[in-house]
Amino acid sequence: MMSEQIIEPGTLAFHGDRVRVSVRMPWYRALPLSSVAGVGWTVDGAEVPHESITWTVDGRTYRLDELPARHDLWWYVLDSAEIEGALPALADRDEHEVSVTLSLYIPYITTDLGVLRIEESDTKTMAEA
Repeated sequence: MMSEQIIEPGTLAFHGDRVRVSVRMPWYRALPLSSVAGVGWTVDGAEVPHESITWTVDGRTYRLDELPARHDLWWYVLDSAEIEGALPALADRDEHEVSVTLSLYIPYITTDLGVLRIEESDTKTMAEA
C-alpha cells in the first residue's frame, strides 16, 4: 500500500560517517511509534547496519530498539520520519540507489495469527540533497 511513496525524493544526505533519508508511512492512519517493527535500508546495495539506525519524528530521535516502548508517541500520516545510520562504503557517484523496507504492526487489526504486520519497500535513485 503506497510503497512507492516511502522514500521522500530529494532527502538523501551524507554527514561524515552517517547517511540520512526521510520516509513516509505506507499506511493510511496514524500509528504509535511502537508499531515500527523493523527497518531495512541499503545504499548502492550496501546495508546500513541495523544497530546504527536512528528514527526521528516530531523533533525527537530514538534508536530502533527504543521504539517498541513508545505507545505514547505517534507517527502521523502527513509527517515524515528521518532515518539515519552508519554510512556504508560507497563509490563516488552523482546518484545513489536507496532502498528502504518498513515493517509495521497495525495494532487495531488482528487476525488468527495475531496483530497484522505489513512490510512495504521502496527503491529510488537519487542525488545527495
